[in-house]
Amino acid sequence: MVHLPTLQEWLRYSDWANERLLGSAEGLPSEQLDRRFDMGLGSLRRTLLHILAAESVWLQRWQGLAETKWPDESEKPAIPAIRRRFEACYAQRRTFLSALATGELARVVPYRDSKGTLYKASLGDMLLQVCVHSHHHRAQAINMLRRLGAAPIKPGLDYIFKKLEDGSEQPGNFDVATLLTFYNYGDWANDALLEASAALPDSKLDEPFEMGLGSLRKTLLHIRFAEQWWLENWTKGPGQPFPEVPEQTSIAALRGLWRSTRDGRGRVLAGGDGRHEAISRSEALDLDRIVEAHPRLGVVRRFPLGATMLQLCGHGVHHRAQAVNMLRRIAGAGPDLDYMYHVRAPAP
Repeated sequence: MVHLPTLQEWLRYSDWANERLLGSAEGLPSEQLDRRFDMGLGSLRRTLLHILAAESVWLQRWQGLAETKWPDESEKPAIPAIRRRFEACYAQRRTFLSALATGELARVVPYRDSKGTLYKASLGDMLLQVCVHSHHHRAQAINMLRRLGAAPIKPGLDYIFKKLEDGSEQPGNFDVATLLTFYNYGDWANDALLEASAALPDSKLDEPFEMGLGSLRKTLLHIRFAEQWWLENWTKGPGQPFPEVPEQTSIAALRGLWRSTRDGRGRVLAGGDGRHEAISRSEALDLDRIVEAHPRLGVVRRFPLGATMLQLCGHGVHHRAQAVNMLRRIAGAGPDLDYMYHVRAPAP
């Protein structure tokens, strides 16, 4: 169950983040845009084109064009030309969303995927797919930009950095049902990652990588640490230390830590009993309540509760993208964490 205002908040953030990616890439010569990387779509230019292609194709699918073909991602347009295509897509999307009536996000829409298979999903889930997909591939593009020596995107591309730019304490368009949907997806994706990592020896879990937190184990731990830290800020107030545990924590132990964090978050969102499905009871949750956090000595941040919750949704997507890439390089395969794989069904 998702609602349009929260999705529009995320899409505005996504457009902001895409523009900063393009701005960082714009000064790079063509040969660097096409330098090969063992991640994403294989190069920075092609990864940017893939983000654009998905945003454009899903927009057409939302509009009922089930047979939309995936665009050619092998062309080599300059960054300004890619930016113009993004801007045209954003304009068309705003027009489409502005005409949606209340309740239309529950409408089931058929579509054919890039392999030609016919599926169906609710319109709301199809919108959320775009939010997740673009965020996943931006994580790869950021790593490529860093390794190409591009100017760092400061302070970063996290959702909370846009909130700081806009006015961190300004209320946002947040609703519990959409946040629950996003978190349920994140829990599913985290479980898939932990399952795929469970049989790996310590040497593979700790193999160094020039991405994420430097290794698969550290990256998985970091995803959980961030959720637990924000949970403690929500429930205990500011000044909570970052909940570090030993770097050699086993996957089995990490699963237990995840369950504890997930259940605590569930109690906050679902009125005290930890049941994610108790949406009607959680409608009274004040998502505009200001949460204060101290991320490091001398730094105080204040955000609406809903903003910190949406931040965590994106934070998990970002670092899971890194973890999936590590798994593929360690084990030759990793779970496919597309949001659509979590919710779609074959169309009759």
